[in-house]
Amino acid sequence: MGFVADALGPYGAMLTDLVAGHRGRSFLYYLDVGFTETVRRHATRPLSAEVSAEQMADWYRPLDLLPGGLEHVVGEDSTLDDTVARILADTALTPPGWTPPP
Repeated sequence: MGFVADALGPYGAMLTDLVAGHRGRSFLYYLDVGFTETVRRHATRPLSAEVSAEQMADWYRPLDLLPGGLEHVVGEDSTLDDTVARILADTALTPPGWTPPP
């Protein structure tokens, strides 16, 4: 099963229940990005025309983690390639002999 949540907000309890009820392995990752960087990245998305930085400021919660230490925290400095390699290694979703690109 795959699931990506762009923001948890009020959905934390639902996600915690989903993980608790899942019979297989669950891997959760939290991208720890500061508000300034969040706004910068948001500006590159089509949704930025509908959701302002001011609205985001009302929703933004730094380190808004689920209870119980369910998530692996990925730092703002992690590159896309590093993050993908970490998730693939953690989840063992890589084919035998696979190595991340240099």
